[in-house]
Amino acid sequence: MLVAIESYFHDALLAAVPDTVDVTTGPSRGPGAEATLLVEVFASGLKLELPQGEDLAAQRETAFFTQVQRWKTDGKRVDFVVPATALGQVVDVESPPGRPLRRGDDYALEERTVRLYRPPASAEVGVVAFLRGERAAGFRERRRCEVSLVTRAWGRDAHAADTLLASVLPATLIASSDLGNLDAGLADDSGVRLRLLRPVMSLLGIQRSGEQRGETFFCRAQAEFLLRGELEQLVTMGEPEPEGLIREVRRVD
Repeated sequence: MLVAIESYFHDALLAAVPDTVDVTTGPSRGPGAEATLLVEVFASGLKLELPQGEDLAAQRETAFFTQVQRWKTDGKRVDFVVPATALGQVVDVESPPGRPLRRGDDYALEERTVRLYRPPASAEVGVVAFLRGERAAGFRERRRCEVSLVTRAWGRDAHAADTLLASVLPATLIASSDLGNLDAGLADDSGVRLRLLRPVMSLLGIQRSGEQRGETFFCRAQAEFLLRGELEQLVTMGEPEPEGLIREVRRVD
C-alpha cells in the first residue's frame, strides 16, 4: 500500500520539477556525489486503528469472491461489456481508476453492459468494474488508518533546497486534493485485495537541515504530511464454483 501511495505522488512531482532533477521513492538514500538536486517521496508507515474490545475480528464481514475488470478508453466509447468468462455481478465502477461512480447518476447497468453517461478520457485503463461472486472462506474488513508521508528536496545550499521545495510542496498539495481510492496493486489471483478508501491528506510541518555526504555538504528541506482514510482488506480462499450453461435439453422416454 505504501508503494502505491508513493507512486501516486511520484508521478505528480515528476511533472512539477525540471527534467534534470531525479524523483525517487522509498527510504532515503540521499543524493549521490555527482548530484546537485534531488527530490524524494517516502511513505514511512501505515497504522491501523484497532477494533474496540478484545476481539480483533470484530469488524470482519463475510467475504465474497471478486474479480476486477479493466477497460481501455478512447475518449468516445461509453459502453463497456463485461466478458461472459467474468464471474459475478458488477457492484462498483470507477472512472478514472480510484474515482467511484454513482449508479443512476454516472452510469447504468444493463445486464452485462456498463453504460457511462459521459465518455471517459482516453487512457490505457480508463474504467474499472468490481464484480462480486459467490461467498468465500476468508473475510472483508474496513478499518480507519493513518499514513505518514514526507516529500524531501535536496540541494547543495539552502537556497537551492528551498527553491526546489517551493515547486514540490504546491504539487504535493494539489495532488492530495485530487486523491481518490488507491489500490495496493496486488496480483488479481493472490486472493487478497487492499485498498485505501476516501483518503484525506494534511500538511503537518516543514523542516530544514543539513548533512555532510562524503566530501559534499547538502541542505534538505522537507514537508511532512499525514493521510487518513479507511483500509479495506479482502481475503478470499479457495476457488469459485464453475458456472455452466445449459445448451440442450433432451427428453428420454
